[in-house]
Amino acid sequence: MLLSKERNEKIMIDESNIFQAEKTAGSEDPHKEDHPAGGSSKRVQKTFLQRNKYRIRQVCGVAFLLIIITSLAVLITKHSGSDIKSGDSEAQAFAEKTESATQSTTALTTTTTTSQSTTTSATVTEDTTTQQTTSETTTQQTTTTQSATNKPQTSTTTKAADNKDPEVIKPTVIKGILVVNKSYPLPADYDPGGLTAETAAAFNKMQKAAALDGIQLWICSGYRSYYTQQSLFTQYCWRDGVAKAETYSARPGHSEHQSGLAIDVNMASSYFDNTPEAKWLAEHCNDYGFIIRYKPGKEQYTGYVAESWHIRYLGDVELCKNIEASGLCLEEYLGISSKYSN
Repeated sequence: MLLSKERNEKIMIDESNIFQAEKTAGSEDPHKEDHPAGGSSKRVQKTFLQRNKYRIRQVCGVAFLLIIITSLAVLITKHSGSDIKSGDSEAQAFAEKTESATQSTTALTTTTTTSQSTTTSATVTEDTTTQQTTSETTTQQTTTTQSATNKPQTSTTTKAADNKDPEVIKPTVIKGILVVNKSYPLPADYDPGGLTAETAAAFNKMQKAAALDGIQLWICSGYRSYYTQQSLFTQYCWRDGVAKAETYSARPGHSEHQSGLAIDVNMASSYFDNTPEAKWLAEHCNDYGFIIRYKPGKEQYTGYVAESWHIRYLGDVELCKNIEASGLCLEEYLGISSKYSN
């Protein structure tokens, strides 16, 4: 027991001594072992780098970004400069082209003006010549007289297809009836100024009578000038061809509408056929001095397909009824043809 106690005390003394020695050594230089004389500066530098490595990385990253941004700015500046130079070159080229085009346009305008002036002079000369020719033609023409008693009377007429024909064209009156068809044209300057007063008055009277029977009639197409007919006929030829167009439309100068004595009623279409209005018109138009001009089955005589809407004013009610009763068309009744000379 005593021996063990002594040993324990000895161990405690040794441990106390060791602790005291370590404390003394620590108080002398706590970093002596960490910084030996030969490598103290290197260890300090290593410690600084370890403590600031994240900041160093950030600084390097920012510097790298600045370098990239600067490089991009330089490239953009150079590219913009080249674009500006290219744009200036293109603008200069466009200005040169525009100036050239302007000069060409000015020259063309000057040439056109000169041509127009020349054309105007030629036109004035042609008009003067035409007036002289017309004056001479008027002197040579004879006036066709009409018989008040509707006796057979035929005027001497030279037929022509259009107003460019050098031969003289005069209106043709047969048995007191002004005839206008493919064989007998009107001159281009024939112009009654619209429907004749007698034709308009007769239609108005017939229109009122039809209204009393519950039938509505109106003028779809009345007077047409030579040049209006020329325009219409040309359109039809373009649309259907000349051969077909001539079966339902007249050449200029050959249309009854130019006489001011013809009317298309309600609609110039086959849809008008067999309507109450068409039936009423066929039954009563003779009472007011009209006839249905182009009837079915008479195409070989009239030169046109049937038109139930086309009425022609003759003025003489008895004559209209006689023609209707005969079953003849106007060409058959007068004994004339309806064919173009060329």
